[in-house]
Formats: sequence, C-alpha cells, structure tokens
Amino acid sequence: MIVRTITQPENQLGISISELLNSETVYTRIVFVSAFVALRTVLRLRERLLEHVEAGARLSLTIGIDLGGTSREVLEELLRWNCEIFIFHNTISRATFHPKIYLFQSEESATFFIGSNNLTDGGFYTNYEAATRYDFIFPADAVEYNRLIIPLNSFINPNGTTVQRLDMELIQTLVARGELPSEAEARERNRNQRQSRVRDAADIPASPFQPVAIPFPPLLPRNVRVEEPVVTPLPHQESGILPTDAVTRPAGVLVWRKTLPQTDALQVNEGSHHVGGVRLTQARFENPPGQRIDQTTYFRQLFADYLWERELGRHRDQEHSFVPIRIIIRGIDYGIHNFEISHKPSGEAGQDNYTTILRWGHVFNTVVIGENLTGSVLSLYETAEGSTDFMIVIE
Repeated sequence: MIVRTITQPENQLGISISELLNSETVYTRIVFVSAFVALRTVLRLRERLLEHVEAGARLSLTIGIDLGGTSREVLEELLRWNCEIFIFHNTISRATFHPKIYLFQSEESATFFIGSNNLTDGGFYTNYEAATRYDFIFPADAVEYNRLIIPLNSFINPNGTTVQRLDMELIQTLVARGELPSEAEARERNRNQRQSRVRDAADIPASPFQPVAIPFPPLLPRNVRVEEPVVTPLPHQESGILPTDAVTRPAGVLVWRKTLPQTDALQVNEGSHHVGGVRLTQARFENPPGQRIDQTTYFRQLFADYLWERELGRHRDQEHSFVPIRIIIRGIDYGIHNFEISHKPSGEAGQDNYTTILRWGHVFNTVVIGENLTGSVLSLYETAEGSTDFMIVIE
C-alpha cells in the first residue's frame, strides 16, 4: 500500500482523478461520494466515466443535497447516465451529509481518495483542500484495503431511511419542497451574499488578508459548453462615466498584462476603422510563473463563470459575455462598467492567433481615443473587491 497526501491548490485533485480516468486500467467499480456536486464538474468528467461504464465498470454516486450545494440540473444530468445514483439526506437540519470519497477499483488494484474535496470545480481545482490518496495492489494489499474500506460502506453502498435512489419523481418532490435549487437560484444566492458584504463594507475595517493567485479549472470542451444552462445575467447598473481620483486601489492578483499598441489604443489613420477593443493576446504573460499562457483558451477560462451566448451578426461561431470590471486609467477611477468579451471557439485549436477581444464599447471609445494610451501598460487583476471580480489598471 502507498499512502500520499494531496494539498490543493498546489496539487489539484481533479488532475489526479483525470489521470486515473485516462489510464488504460479496466475498472470494475468507480464510486464517488460527495456532499456537494456541481454541473460543470460532472460535465467535464462525463465522457470518460461513461466510457468506463461501457467497458464494464459499475459506476455509483452518493450525493448530498444539504445547504443547497447540489442543483436540480445536476441531478437531471446524472439521471441520464443510467447508473446508480443515491441521494443521502437526513431531515434533521443539524445533521449535514458531508463526506467526500472517490474510489477506483479493478481486479488487480484500487485507488481511493478521502478528504475535504467536493465534486465541484472548487473542490477539484481551486479551493484550499486536503485529501489522502491510498493505492493498493492485489492480492498483497487486500487485507489492508478491506480494513480501510469496510468502515466507509455506509457511504459507498448506502441504504436505510436517509437514502433514496434517484429518479425523476424524487427530483420533482425535492423541487416542490424547496430543497433543490436551480443553477440560476444557486448563482443568485452566491451573488447576493457577495453584494451584502459590499453594502456593509463602509462599516467594517479592511481585511488583514491579501488575495493570492490560484490555478483555473480546465476549460469545458466546446461541445459540452452548450449544455450549461442559460442563467439570466444581472449586469452591474451603470450611471455613465463618473471619474474620481483612485485614492485606494482595491487589492487584486495580476492575471494578465500588455503594453498597448496603437490599434488597441484606437489610434488609427484618418479614414481607417479601429478594432474597437483590446486584443487579448499572449503578450508573453506567464501564469503560473514560468509557463506562458495559451491565449486561445486562457481568457475564456478566466471569464468562464459569466453567461456566454452566441454573438449574433458576427462570425458564425463567435460567442460573447458581459463582465463587470472596474477600470482605472492614469490614476482616475472610472467605476465599474460592463465590458463585452468576445471569443471565437474555432480558434482554440492553434496558438498562432488571439481568440478573444475586450471591446471598449461606445462609452469608453471616446475616453480611450482622447487619452491616447499608445505605449501604456494595461494590467488585468482578479480582485477581492466583492462588487466585481476584475479590475483594469492602465498606467
């Protein structure tokens, strides 16, 4: 038996899970046990998991629904997999279902993880988590394997009055009882929690902690992105340009930087048309340090949590989103504005060209042209501000 510790985000559990799914091992059983489950995460794993099912693996998931951590769309997706899905829920409110276990077993070996990682993008990639990995070779490690796995049987093979096999009737009952939020409701709840902290910010001291860069989850494959439910966006309400001196710049982590050429600064010859935005190119930017970004997917990952829709009237596979971003130009804070981010998925196959552009929009075209920002440095930060996730600083 080999025992290892996985500390995230330095070592992402999702990477270890993907390596097991992508291996040539013929699994007889795969078991996931998780308190919370996210749609994007199961969509990312779906193809490989179902390939193992077709090869003969028995796939089962035991899932919690407490605290609104699993949405209706997640359960509807898993129901289509036609495998063993169990919902574990104790109606006593102070008893929360909270275990996280991931088991991969074959005739010759087994691997399982037990720790704090939920089956979510945070649990698999971006949160600070800790898990223990156990690797067994049979028959030599069979006794030790049984010693460790048998006490987990109530989660791996659940039964009793706190467990129900998933079907559509159960989903409808949970929705009717208000115990199963939609993806839209879950996102709105999270957004309201962030905004409530912002409303109270004037009455509380500044945080003594600082933001630190963390890795991104892998980008969903193009053919899977369209399956994410459309969530009606609630963009930041703008009131025109109201510049103020940026006395205190919100704390943030640098996620991209570029020196603006004439074209991005909208400085063109008379009679010529400008591109209308900043090309989000590689610009030799490294994230993580020592590794240059792949600009064809990097920015789509960066803004993945926003609503993306087909961009009508442009390239046939172009998609766009509107992202509220605070913008500070030469020490002047212009507030938070909804910037259009346009992305061309067909360009993701190669790294020669940019695939994404941030459009200045009619509000800022005049400002950018008037400031003549050619040669200025644009820095994009991921912030801990609360009212917005991103900030642009040009200086």
